[in-house]
Formats: sequence, C-alpha cells, structure tokens
Amino acid sequence: MQDKRELKKQPIDKQIIKHFDGMNTQLLKEYNEGIFFIDCVGNVIFSNKAALRLIGNDYKEKSQQLTEFIHEAKQEEVRIYFQRALKGEKVQFGTTIYHKTNNEMHLCITLLPSIVDDQVLGVYAVCRDYSKEQEQFAQLSKLETHLKMEQKLANIGSWCYDVMEDESYWSHQLYKIYGVKNDQRFVPSFKEGARFIHPRDRKRLEDAVGHSLATGESYKIEYTIIRPNGEKRMVFEQADAVVDEKRKVVQLLGVVHDITESKVITNELKQKEHQFQTIYNNLDAGIWSVDVTRNKVILCSDAVLNIYGETSAKFLKNRHLWEAFVYPEDRPTTTKEYIKLMQGKSIRPHYRIQTKKGEIKWVRDHCIPTCDEHGNLIRIDGIIEDITEEKRYVDKIEYLATHDYLTNLPNRIKFEREVKKSISKMKENDGSLAVFHFGLDRFKHINDTLGHDIGDQLLMNIAKRLKERLEPTAILARVGEDEFAVCATSLEQIGECKKIAAILFKEIEKEIMIDDFSLCVTASMGISIYPHDGEDAKTLYKNANIAMHRAKELGRSDWQLYSPLMDSAAYKSYHLEKGLRNALLQDEFFIEYQPKVHAQSGEIDSLEALIRWNHPEWGRVSPGDFIPLAEETNLIIDLGDWVLEHVCKQLQRWKKQGRKVVPVSVNVPSKRLLKRDFVEYVEKTLAKYEIQPSFIEFEITESSIIQHEEHVKKVMEELKKIGVTFALDDFGTGFSSLSHLKDLEFNVLKIDKTFIQNIGDKGKHQAITKSLLYLAHALDMKVIAEGVETTEQLDFLLQHDCPFIQGFIFSKPVGKEKIEEYLRVRFL
Repeated sequence: MQDKRELKKQPIDKQIIKHFDGMNTQLLKEYNEGIFFIDCVGNVIFSNKAALRLIGNDYKEKSQQLTEFIHEAKQEEVRIYFQRALKGEKVQFGTTIYHKTNNEMHLCITLLPSIVDDQVLGVYAVCRDYSKEQEQFAQLSKLETHLKMEQKLANIGSWCYDVMEDESYWSHQLYKIYGVKNDQRFVPSFKEGARFIHPRDRKRLEDAVGHSLATGESYKIEYTIIRPNGEKRMVFEQADAVVDEKRKVVQLLGVVHDITESKVITNELKQKEHQFQTIYNNLDAGIWSVDVTRNKVILCSDAVLNIYGETSAKFLKNRHLWEAFVYPEDRPTTTKEYIKLMQGKSIRPHYRIQTKKGEIKWVRDHCIPTCDEHGNLIRIDGIIEDITEEKRYVDKIEYLATHDYLTNLPNRIKFEREVKKSISKMKENDGSLAVFHFGLDRFKHINDTLGHDIGDQLLMNIAKRLKERLEPTAILARVGEDEFAVCATSLEQIGECKKIAAILFKEIEKEIMIDDFSLCVTASMGISIYPHDGEDAKTLYKNANIAMHRAKELGRSDWQLYSPLMDSAAYKSYHLEKGLRNALLQDEFFIEYQPKVHAQSGEIDSLEALIRWNHPEWGRVSPGDFIPLAEETNLIIDLGDWVLEHVCKQLQRWKKQGRKVVPVSVNVPSKRLLKRDFVEYVEKTLAKYEIQPSFIEFEITESSIIQHEEHVKKVMEELKKIGVTFALDDFGTGFSSLSHLKDLEFNVLKIDKTFIQNIGDKGKHQAITKSLLYLAHALDMKVIAEGVETTEQLDFLLQHDCPFIQGFIFSKPVGKEKIEEYLRVRFL
C-alpha cells in the first residue's frame, strides 16, 4: 500500500503529457487574439488562427518573419522593440500591419519575452483583437482547467535485492529501460547495474543505497543511465527497505521509471504554463467569471488592478464590487444592460468608471452568459477593457470631422445635425426657428491682395465677434470658405429675425485692424424659417442659401427672406450651367454687332462684337445670366476664342463680298488674357482668315489687369507690334488707376454707361465725365462714350468734344444682316 501511495507522486505518463500538450497548443491556436511566437532571429515559429486572420494569410513557412506584415514605415521601429524584448523587457506599442486585402490595420502589440532558466528562448507577440473576446475567454478558461490536470503514472520497471543472498531480480520492464536483453548472459546485480549509471551520478546512487541499507530508510533519486548502444536516458528510482524483527535490512524493493520524455515534456509544460501566466496576467483586458448559482466570482485576472486601481482579490471576495466604480451618470445605462444579461443575452456596454484614485475612465465590458439545459443562467464570463485612449482618439476624430480647423466653429455637417436636434425640440413645443446663411462680400479680393494669412485672421476675428454677441442657445457654424450659418431657436415672430440680422451685420461690418491693415467687410444674408420654409435641416439650409445668393444678386450688403419663387431662379441657373457645356457643340451661340459712330456725322467708325445665346428651352438668354456662369466654370475661355474665330470669319466673308469693312472690337476674358498661348492663338487665327491685325481691337476691363499688370503689359506690347489695338473698357467703375493708362498705353478709353445715364443731373456724373474726356484728350487717346440713349446725353457729349459714341440713340446690337445694310450706307 505504501508503494502505491508513493507512485501517485511520480512524473506523468508520456502519452498523457503529449495529449495535454496537444490540447494546450490547440487552445492557443484557437485563442481569439492574435498570438505569434517568434524565435530570437525574428522567425515566426508559431501563430494561432486569430493571427492568420489578422494578417489575412495562410502561410505555413517557419522562416517567415513578422516584420514582413508590418508597414514599411514602421518596420525599423518594430525591430528596435523586438531587440528590447530579447533583452527580457515587456514592450507594448502601436503599429500598422498589412492585410491581404491591401488594407492597413492599426494594432496594439505587446511583446512578451519567453524566459526559461534565465535565458530568453523567444518572444510572444500578442495583438489585441477587440472583436473576439468571447472565444478568447473561453479558450483561456479551458487552458486554465487543463493546466490543473493531475499527472498519471507511467509504466514502471521493478527490482528486488536480497541482502542475505546477495541476489537481485529485475522485471521485464526494467530490462527494457536499461536496454539489455533478459537472457543468461546478463545476471542482474547492483554491481552489474551500476556500470550503466552515468559516472557523474554513480556516487550519489551508491550513497543513497548505502544509507538505506544502513538505516532502513527509503530513498528517491533521479539519475542518468547510458544504454549499451550509447543512448542516454533519465530515470527516477524509488526504493524501500524491508527489515527483520531485529530492525536489520534484509531486502530492498524498488521501482525505476524512464522519465526521459516526461522530463522533457514536464519542462516544456512548466515553460508553457509560465508563458500562459505571462500572457494571462499581462493582457490589458481584465478577465473575469462569475458562478451565478453560488453568487461568487470564480476568476479575476490581475489586469483589473490597472483598470480599477483595486486588486483582483477584492473582486474575488465581492461579486458586486464593480457596481461601486460605475460613474453615477452611467448607472441607469449599465442597469438596463445588466437586465438583458440576466435574461441570457450577451451585452457589450460602454460606460465610465471612477477608479479608486478618482480617475474617470471609459471601459468596454463584454459579458457572456451561460445557461443550463433549462435556460437558467448559471455563469457569466466577461472581458473588460480600458478604452479611455481609444475614446479620446475617436472623440478627437469626431471633433475634427465636424468642426472648422480655423475658427473651431461647427462645420456644415455638425450644423445640420444640431439644427435637426433643434427641430425635434421645436416639434415637441410647437416652436419655430430660423436659419441664417451669410457670405462675406469680396472676401476673395482680400485673400488675393493681402494674402491668405490676413484672410484667415479676418475670419477668426469675425467668428469670435459673432460667438460673443449671439445668444448661448444660438448655433454658429462656418459652412464655407467665406460663409457662416446661424440657427436661432424659439422665434415668436418674424421681427426677431430682423433683429438678429441687424446684430450680425453690425458685428461683421465693424472695422478690424490686422497687421496695420484697416479692414471693413460686408455680408449678404439669406434667411429661412421653420416650419414655413422647410421641415428638415437640409431643406432649411438649402433655402437660406438660395436667399443669400438672391441678396448678392440684388446688390450685396443686405438680407433676403426665402421665397419659393427663388427656387425657380435657382433651377434655371442650374440648368443654364448644365446647358452651357453643350451650347458650343450645338451651335446655340451667335454674334450681334453694335456700331460705334462719329458723334458729329453719325458715320460708322467701328463695331463691337457681342456674344448671344439662343437656349432651346428658354429662348434668348441674357449675357448677364450666362457670362458669370461661364467665368465660374472656365468656359469663358472657349467662348472668347469662339467669338474671335467667328469675327475673323465674318470679316473674311465681307471682304470676299467686296464690302468695305471697319475694325471690330472683341471683349477678352481676363482668364484668356493670362493664358500663355494667347498671343500665338491670335496670330494663327488672323493668319488663318487673312485678316489685317488693325481690324481687330481687344477690349479689356481693369479687373483683368489687377495682380497681373506685368503679364498684361507684355501681351499688349507683342500684339500692338503687329497692329492690334486695345481699349480700356468700363473705366471708372472698378479699381481705376491712372497708372494703367500711363504704363499700358491703351489706344481707346471707353466711358462706362453708368456715368452717361445720369449725366443730366448736373452733378458728380457730369464732372466725372468731363474729367474723363479731358484726360483722354490729354493722353492722346481715342475716347468712346457707351450707353448713349437720349438727345440730352448726346448734346452734352458733343458740347464737351466727345468724338465717338455707342448706344441705342443710333443703334442697339443687331445681327449681321442689319450690319451689312449699315456698312452699305455708312451713316446712321
């Protein structure tokens, strides 16, 4: 009986150990977080299924290295971390890996050195996978259960030594252990058996046997034997002494167990148990399990200390301790989720906790219920993670996605979300709200002339002013480069909209000093009101935008309430822009000509070519409608080339018909004037239709010159050399500068019709017109007055020596057939 009790303490059976190791390895393979085992040179020796899914690969090669899956920019950094782990240090870092779908995946990787007998055998790389907590916990529970399996006895060789007769008996199994044949050539004895003992262990065994013979005590010893074929084996031997009535030893009974494989497996088992404990207790997630029937925590990993600031021992003693850490505002949420859990539903609540030190953290708790065959809840397993940094990162990304980087105001996305929330409240209270959408007038000019830094500071100043002046309940947002939006709630009457608009205009129009620049800006504003102008955020925003553009059309620096009639204008504008792209191909454009005549005689001096559009649906479209659209879409360049081409073609036709032709002026878009190939294009077109350059005059507005004066000057000089003339159009209405007249040497100065139309008032317009006439004569420039419609205007111009006029008093713009009649008679 004594022998059997002692045998239970022997090393475990070889096959059982292998089976257990297989189960252990399989468990790691099935673990739901990615785990790689990497040898000291960086080769991946082991990877579980989760790791393969993580990288989207099914490789089997042992030589493949983990860094092959790491983003190129991160590989050197990962190598440095790996070297630190090889020195015995636990390393945790974030990096990026490649997936076979060519996507990038961001991971948190923990490198855990595997240390046995003070030697690093390799490194475990644990990759966090938040979506696999359930399988992860299940596998970890299995691993822990299997690690507690009892060892089973292996086959044992027995022997008996008769002290009195000096004879020994070996069992058949013992012969096999020693590797000798059970025949007459080998007589078992202590002396014969001792020659198989490794020299370094022989003295220890002799001492143990001698001590047992002398004292009658049993002994246990491990030693190495060398078989006749030279093979070394590790054995465990235990012997008991049998004594007579005089307490003298008469026999020794012993057993010998070959523990070679068991010893190796046991060492590996210890190593893997150590590795498991390292992983289990170094995971950032806290792992726990509750026996519901006993109302007791049966498992709680050390990671909870890092999360809660409280030891796992405290949680093991008190199942409901976690509830005390839940942030008060989040307790109703966790209570609702806990009810679902008790009903047998898996839950993944996110909530805040307040740690033992008073820190506020965000956690994600994945709770997995287990029910018996009757549906009764018997166990709850869970994994809790600290997601505070993740939450901060997500919140930061959310903020960046919904706020303007310059002013820190909400952007359009955030604005529409907030308006949507406000509308929900208005529906409950039967209230109303207004959306104000306004854009700064001529902001682009400030950017172009003073630079974007000044423009940015201007926007920040305006945003700050508005935020300080508006009510706290109002929503202010930057919704475009130079556009803002405001949502004001609980409006009782429309008059309040006017008050808010007045406040906004007042703040916007205040002088702003930036780097010694005194800036004054105005705004155009559109207003839509809920529920009259729309019942959702997008509609209200769209309609306020339409009203804002209407305010710009009507002269800027004003506001407009939305009207359904505005939609038709917007609809038409949209379809005009769409149709404009096909109009050239469909030959929908044509040219009309307006004569420029001698004021005294009425003789035709020259013509101005004006492009017109005959829309297939809306008929004749005003240039005021399609020219701005063409400028916005860059189609103005193609239109300008089309006009020059058709003017040259028409001049060629008239020449072939024998008609006496006169010079024709063509408006040059500023964008076309700045193209490098403009001079070359003009020369080729004139040569193509055999037109003398003196028959072409280009009309340029002052806005074409600003910011690009040197380039314009160079273009004018090259074309004037071949005979082309230039007229300065709309002089006095824009950024008038005498330097343009002096430096660029225009041939013609055109006085804008805005001065001519008000010339009868005998005020400033008369004075300006007389000054322009005097200036043109002094500079020896040909001068033409535009928009002359009455005899009063004509008389004034004749009185003050204006030689050429253009206007309805002689002729409006007409088609080529009518112009041919004019050219035939020469006088109007």
